Amino acid sequence: MALDRDALETFALTLVRTPSPSRAEGAVAELVRAELERLGYSVEVDALGNVIGTLDAGPGPCVLLDAHMDTVGVTDPSAWSFDPGGELAGGRLYGRGAMDMKGPLAALIHGVAAAGISGGRVVVSASIAEEMIEGFATVEVARRVRPDVAVICEATALRVAVGQRGRAELVVSVHGRPTHSSRPELGVNAVEAMADVLRAARDIELPSHPELVGAILVPTEIVSRPYPALSVVPDFCEVIFDRRTLPGEREADVVAQLRTVAEAAVAPHGATVEVAIGVDRFASYSGAPVEAPNFAAAWSTPPDLAAAAIDALRTEPTHWLFCTNGSGTAALGIPTLGFGPGDPSLAHRVDEYIELDELHAGARGYATLAAALTAR
Repeated sequence: MALDRDALETFALTLVRTPSPSRAEGAVAELVRAELERLGYSVEVDALGNVIGTLDAGPGPCVLLDAHMDTVGVTDPSAWSFDPGGELAGGRLYGRGAMDMKGPLAALIHGVAAAGISGGRVVVSASIAEEMIEGFATVEVARRVRPDVAVICEATALRVAVGQRGRAELVVSVHGRPTHSSRPELGVNAVEAMADVLRAARDIELPSHPELVGAILVPTEIVSRPYPALSVVPDFCEVIFDRRTLPGEREADVVAQLRTVAEAAVAPHGATVEVAIGVDRFASYSGAPVEAPNFAAAWSTPPDLAAAAIDALRTEPTHWLFCTNGSGTAALGIPTLGFGPGDPSLAHRVDEYIELDELHAGARGYATLAAALTAR
């Protein structure tokens, strides 16, 4: 099947014009299902609401290519120069999700349909809720289809991603003792103790990596109790840290590292502290309950797979400094790489866009990868 440039652009624009915040991807899922069927895929929708399209050409390897359907929100539409709900202008597709990642999703669906594979099986996964928690939805698809190789289709500017940093959400909870704020010596101020935890966390020595740069530990949220605190010393304070991890770092390692520092920081105050991995609990748009820990491991691509993809696409390697659904497939032991059109630095920003020429090049790249990886 030949690649239809106009149909690809129209489909990408339609996806961008259809809102799909995490947990509300249903309308986009229906568009994806219909387009997959129109292009000749066999299609199923799993219990979570992931849309799975398959092209089966007989015996041979199975290749899974994954792109998520959800987007983050738009906080201030007036700050955009173009319509955040989707607009074609100056050879670009603008709008929330144009690059992250409805443009790549459209390119994936059209590109693989045009691949003309002669053997093996290619599975396209349009997954849910990646912006909330990376990996868990794609793991469900991978367990279902058992791929030999996984390709994560986040933007790479048409290069091959051969690794990424992981992510851990670390929840630090400090417990003190309340008292009237006119007599602070009679209580234990959890906010004061947490201030020392934050100060000590800055001095933690984090590992580094030649391509993935350094691990990071960034506080992103703080709450205290009671709130509002009317003449009461707070007896509870919680901070959420975003910890970006490197290959080889395990969940227990990053928890223990921060716990040791936190316990030493709160001890002089007479407070206690807990450090744990955050857990997401929500219902998907399909109504399926989800409960998953917010830990996604870093990973790297096996050298032979990386070389094969780079050679087939005639491009260069790169690394993602953010986290993707590849953490899920890599954790299952599935050789994983990344490829996608678009500039990844535009993610979650005002005036997000994808170049239309790059959108089409991405579709051709997916066709090339599908053919090359099923022929291995």
